[in-house]
Amino acid sequence: MKYIKGRIVTPDGIVVGAIAVDRGRIAHVESAAGTSGEVLDYGSNLIVPGFIDVHVHGIGPYAMLGEDDIVGAAKLQLKFGTTAFLPSIAGIPNAAYIEFAQNISRAQKCARGTGATIIGAHFEGPFINPVKKGGMEAKHLQPMSLEKARQYVDTGILKYMTLSPELPGSEEVIRHLVRNGVAVSLGHTRATRGELLSAVDAGATSVCHLFNTFDRTGEIEGGVWRPGLVESILENKKLFCELICDMQHVMPEYVRLAEASLRPHRFMAITDSDLGAGLPPGEYQMVDGRWYSTVSGASRLRDEPDKNGLVGSVLTMDKVFANLVKVCGFDVVAAARYTSTNAARMLGLENEMGAIAPGRKANLAVLNERYECVAAFVEGEKLYGN
Repeated sequence: MKYIKGRIVTPDGIVVGAIAVDRGRIAHVESAAGTSGEVLDYGSNLIVPGFIDVHVHGIGPYAMLGEDDIVGAAKLQLKFGTTAFLPSIAGIPNAAYIEFAQNISRAQKCARGTGATIIGAHFEGPFINPVKKGGMEAKHLQPMSLEKARQYVDTGILKYMTLSPELPGSEEVIRHLVRNGVAVSLGHTRATRGELLSAVDAGATSVCHLFNTFDRTGEIEGGVWRPGLVESILENKKLFCELICDMQHVMPEYVRLAEASLRPHRFMAITDSDLGAGLPPGEYQMVDGRWYSTVSGASRLRDEPDKNGLVGSVLTMDKVFANLVKVCGFDVVAAARYTSTNAARMLGLENEMGAIAPGRKANLAVLNERYECVAAFVEGEKLYGN
């Protein structure tokens, strides 16, 4: 038995004590470590469930495309407390999505035991409404295609897919994805309330970076504010919602407003990070060849015609946690839920990870008083820190 001591953030509150780990899983949480076995004492540091990031395009010097970069990213993620993640790709040709999936499959095996768990692939596209493309290249966006959706599912690695539900044929594609274990996210959209509800009825369960690339208000008619797309999302109890928590993509006031509707189980904090996240400000190149700058504290296109357009963040998940607590004013129990537990629930992995509770994998992050990661564990093995 291994014991990891500290201020432990459980679903029910903070316990000052020890996590007992047996064969990679949490056996129990107790007020004191056992008398036999290895003891790792982190004093007054917080121990939280390892972060789960469902939307990450790059980190450090690694873009999420090639096998070596994905493996490198998995190892680097541990430095920031992320113990499981979905490499994400957007705005690339159809064949590149298949190649990306194949690279993830190989990277999963190479990174096991040395890096964060690579849960599977997140395809952000290619079935995206060009009118709401955001930072994507319009030439790589495609109409809805059940045939291509089948190709993506057949890779065996697709776990999460973002699409625009207003595109013709979306309901059939959503049903096929969901039947095959893929969680469907709605995003880059100007769907009507009816189109949103139809997508939810077909099985969609999530929303891609809420408030970003959405039409924001309903119709004003005769002094009546009709519910628009964002309002319909917030009140729909079946939908999890991603939020980019760098305090630039979404202002703190809107994060708090969203949390008031989404608490406790539907709020998922993400990075939507690019290559360069966690590095000093500079200029970096996207997988589609365009350049962006991170000098402003977010990823913004460098060149015309879309100069200064937001294309992602430079966040790491420890910064997300810190922003939720220090800027938005959430307590650490809620912040742990929003950075780990809810993502696990959305992916159907709540019995495997996402909480410090008996039976879950001992995927843990140890945070100091500044909420910086000082140690990270995957299945009970310390893979980063002291």
